Amino acid sequence: MSSTNLLHGDILPPSFSDPENRDPLRINTHLQLDFANVIAEPDTSAYNFEALHKVSQQIYHYSKIFIYRFLAILVGLPLMLCWGLLFGVYTFTMIWLVAPMRRLSQSFIGEIGLYVQSTSDAIIAPLFRSMGKVYSGVHVSLAKQDLHSIKRIQV
Repeated sequence: MSSTNLLHGDILPPSFSDPENRDPLRINTHLQLDFANVIAEPDTSAYNFEALHKVSQQIYHYSKIFIYRFLAILVGLPLMLCWGLLFGVYTFTMIWLVAPMRRLSQSFIGEIGLYVQSTSDAIIAPLFRSMGKVYSGVHVSLAKQDLHSIKRIQV
């Protein structure tokens, strides 16, 4: 995989540049799930026993790591296969089908536009110019009329 496929050309995939930084593009910054970000005791009146707090922290940490790794193996690997297939099909479709069809349509629309422009210049433009000359002599004048001077028609 080349670095030119990434958003920033100077960032290499994490396995090559920095194995500790597995989110170099900061996609999942919203997932702050450390013990201190999830379980927080606000003041001394809500503090647990120190030994129990340390044990709780260790249980939380290792159970989170264990279940994440277990699910990553059990569910994540098949999902990565599905996502790889899906993005592979998407990339193939965009490169080999959609982009050429888009380019063909742009070329076709541009070519048709020349004929529409010529037809418009030859037929429609003179027609509307002549209609404009016919109706250019029409003048409309508006006059303000008092409502009391209008006679009522009685039936």
